[in-house]
Amino acid sequence: MKKSAQDVFHFQGFRSPRYTQVPDEVFDELMPRLSGAELKVLLYIIRRTFGFKKERDNISLSQLLHGITTAEGTVLDRGTGLSKKTLLDTIKNLIEKNLIISERRRSEEKGNEPTTYHLNIIGEKKEGNTTPLGIKSTPRGGVKKTPSPRSKNYTAQETVLQETVINTVNGVVKGGEKSTLQQLPDLGEPPEKTEYVAQQILKELGDEQSQRFYHLVAAKIPEGVIRETLSEVRTDGARDPARLFTYKIQRYALVKQKR
Repeated sequence: MKKSAQDVFHFQGFRSPRYTQVPDEVFDELMPRLSGAELKVLLYIIRRTFGFKKERDNISLSQLLHGITTAEGTVLDRGTGLSKKTLLDTIKNLIEKNLIISERRRSEEKGNEPTTYHLNIIGEKKEGNTTPLGIKSTPRGGVKKTPSPRSKNYTAQETVLQETVINTVNGVVKGGEKSTLQQLPDLGEPPEKTEYVAQQILKELGDEQSQRFYHLVAAKIPEGVIRETLSEVRTDGARDPARLFTYKIQRYALVKQKR
């Protein structure tokens, strides 16, 4: 049977170096034991978690089926390509095999929310552990607070740096004067990757008025730094997380520029 033009897929090639960490066990132990469907779902969860320096992510059934498309129509990924029945059976199999862990989420405001999926990591705390990969957890004895710009522990140079950041935060959020962040070179990531990271920042902070700033951050700041900063903001428990995020990113940009 002759294939139609629509059925023919020709891959253009990989962009390098852009990687998602995949545990060695997937290749060394699991690959011959898993079905194609199971491997697809496992790799999708790895991409959505380890690929963005996180241990877990809120992944909906629709995303697993069809992928993610932004409100502007940009396709970020195309999901697993499985049918709904196959997908549900596959998720059940992966849970039964102890490969992944699912946590159902529900709130009074939204009702049922996307399920949180993550790999079953040896020694991982099963509930309440949201520390992203590569980020050190808070040491015992409480949350480590960032010293005040006026703290005696700060050197004169650090104090000037802090005050410079404070003086530029409002302008950056509102799209005001050209900031140090804007002067940094672009990372050169594809537009869909930049859009995805910006949407993840917006999802985390929920400040619609700062979307332009978040796109700027996604274009200029490495994704690992962004994830670490968001983690710090969550740990700090600030009243205005969006403002604290802006402050920390501006401080990073100033330090980067001075090097």
